Amino acid sequence: MNSGANELQLLQGRVLTRHAIHRQGSLFLQYFVQTATGPVTVEILNQEHVCFVKNVDGARLLASEGLRSIRASELTLKSFHHDPITALYCNDGRQLRHLVRVAKDLDIELFESDVKTEHRFLIERFIALDAEFYGYFIDLQDTSSQPVFVATRARQLESDIELKAISLDFECSITGELYSVGLYGQSVDGVIYQKVIMVGDEPDTEPCSPSGESIEYIEWALNEVDLIHRLIAWFHYYDPDIIIGWAVVTFDLALLYRRAKQHQIALSIGRGAQALSWKVEDKYRPETLSLPGRVVLDGIDWLKAAFYQFDRYSLEFVAQALLDEGKAIHNVDNRMDEINDLFFNDKPALAHYNLTDSRLVWDIFEKTQLFDFVIERAKLTGLELGRVGASVAAFNNLYLPHLHRAGFVAPSKPASDGIESPGGYVMDSVPGLYQHILVLDFKSLYPSIIRTFLIDPKGLVEGTSEIGDAVPGFLGAQFSRDKPILPMLIKKLSEERELAKSQKNAPLSQAIKIIMNSLYGVLGSRGCVFHDARLASSITMRGHEIMKQTRRWVEDEGFEVIYGDTDSTFVWLGDDFAFEQVQKTGKALAEKINLLWQQKLKAEYDLVSFLELEFETHFEKFFMPTLRGSVEGSKKRYVGTKREQDGSLKLIFKGMEQVRSDWSPLARRVQYELYERLFSGQDIEAYLKEIINGLNRGFLDRELVFTKQLRRNLEDYTAKSAPHLKAARKLCDATGDGQYAKRGARIEYVMTLNGAEPVSYCTSKIDYDYYLTRQLEPIAEPVLSILKTSFSEVTTNQMSLI
Repeated sequence: MNSGANELQLLQGRVLTRHAIHRQGSLFLQYFVQTATGPVTVEILNQEHVCFVKNVDGARLLASEGLRSIRASELTLKSFHHDPITALYCNDGRQLRHLVRVAKDLDIELFESDVKTEHRFLIERFIALDAEFYGYFIDLQDTSSQPVFVATRARQLESDIELKAISLDFECSITGELYSVGLYGQSVDGVIYQKVIMVGDEPDTEPCSPSGESIEYIEWALNEVDLIHRLIAWFHYYDPDIIIGWAVVTFDLALLYRRAKQHQIALSIGRGAQALSWKVEDKYRPETLSLPGRVVLDGIDWLKAAFYQFDRYSLEFVAQALLDEGKAIHNVDNRMDEINDLFFNDKPALAHYNLTDSRLVWDIFEKTQLFDFVIERAKLTGLELGRVGASVAAFNNLYLPHLHRAGFVAPSKPASDGIESPGGYVMDSVPGLYQHILVLDFKSLYPSIIRTFLIDPKGLVEGTSEIGDAVPGFLGAQFSRDKPILPMLIKKLSEERELAKSQKNAPLSQAIKIIMNSLYGVLGSRGCVFHDARLASSITMRGHEIMKQTRRWVEDEGFEVIYGDTDSTFVWLGDDFAFEQVQKTGKALAEKINLLWQQKLKAEYDLVSFLELEFETHFEKFFMPTLRGSVEGSKKRYVGTKREQDGSLKLIFKGMEQVRSDWSPLARRVQYELYERLFSGQDIEAYLKEIINGLNRGFLDRELVFTKQLRRNLEDYTAKSAPHLKAARKLCDATGDGQYAKRGARIEYVMTLNGAEPVSYCTSKIDYDYYLTRQLEPIAEPVLSILKTSFSEVTTNQMSLI
């Protein structure tokens, strides 16, 4: 690749990691890029950090000690208050940090000083993930090093370069000493790669797996030090672009770093033999990890980012839920003892367990299409590949280059000073038991409002000074009709999502949906410099107006609206409505409302309506409960039956105990059964009496166990009275094992006459009255109220029979 050194050429590739480097008094940008022919280091020389200041403040700021060498240039850009702007250029990070400190001391406003140079270079050119660089390769003394390409220009590019991934998992002792590392991956054509580097003596005969198959993937290491060195060599040989795992940053890579540091080993597992490091000492988080040239994806973080939800996020639980398969070990809850036993007595079985964990993570990524989701999200947002969360940064990446071309710099801070916008509209509900409830949903309501009513930070600045032609918002907002940026971005995203859906590209469609819906949240966040209560309120208050008007139009058609929530309207057709007319009626009603919105917005505002109401769901049976201890209808809580494509009826719970993890298995089962009986007309009182009898006789004890995970270390909780915390303390005292006090520990407990006690060390009698009054009564009472009875009546009658 170096044969054409200094010959100008084009380089196309996928940007993996981004860095700003200071070398010999100069700033250059470094991008690790995967190309069709292998990884390349791209360097952009002679760069500067840039931020902006008002012209009137520039001279006073640069007259300060240590800032006179900063380069300044007046621009045609202006602030949101229409002040002329000067750009300030710093040639190193220390100078920029000093500039920020001095500006703060002088109370001088700096704009965009927090935008990192390595990101700005890309986003100003609309480069997200894939890029084409123009420049030349340089001759390297070490021909084994990664090729270096010096770029003078760059532009955006569409690419489908495949990235090479590996799933990594460590096994260790309770004190953290490394036993083995499992490595699993698959190529595009399905070829499986698997390896376990294991501390131990190589056996005379080839080891076998628990199923009796020959194991050829173990590489033996003399000790922990040898294991680390072999792993470093493996990284240089296999050279993955992506590393995945389960808590792979906070556990696996953090553990590897600590063990390497203890042995004074340079952990050079990055590209170009660069070391893994952390931007903040002893803070082992994805945002502090630095691993040049390689992307690290944690399975837990990315499942949450893609809006997958599980009661627990242990690998065992998620694998069982998604793959119907679990860890290759007998006792998952007490696996540490078994891992130790396997290490000393059956290393091939430990290797099989280690590799299985790595494979399960890989299979979860494949099953949920997380690899594709990660790629598509990076393409859409311009965020560094693998960066999770960061919705504010994503907004800035999308918005800033357009804002600059429109002649503005971003504000230095949010405009609002305590005035907050209201939340989504939630209508008072009409409680009761119904047949034939239609749910009409506005498709992407908030993005549609932004697009329809031209809600835009730049548009707000320009619209405020316009007379007559601006689109009115709320809290005094006026939005310009002249080339608004945010509505344009929404339009583009909407079109891309429709295309993705037509091509059945689920990861891209999901990524776009999440980004579109996050745009309102960013404008409503004080962490975003574009936050302005007039912006957020013009979205949410317009949503209130839309929901109220939609209700009026639905009722004009002769139907009753029993509930509404943010973007959903619940319409009762009537218990005697003809079943065969439901679908036709729902679609016709949605079409009629859409037409009315088109006419209204054209007549009143001369706007094109992008509001789209859809007939989303038909609940054949539906129950809206009352608030506890009240006759008023509840909000965000209901149960209904929805017919599946195969003709079966499915119970849908919203906001009820059934979907919460802090209720006992018994409460969940009983609640499900109660509503199934309610909707099918079966006897409820007899069923409850049977349950109460079984509870009091101790027949249901196995369903009384609560399971909670510690979200932080036990000593870090401020409120100490929660039952699972008491149980955790008792478990630590009983076993002497401090692991039960650590973040992530899974605590199983029951409520006894002496409070919460861990299941494995329960010495008191179970408090059946607690389960009766605190678990069963709250979930049974709403159903019994429909039957004109109460839980106390049922229990009184039942107790008289015992």
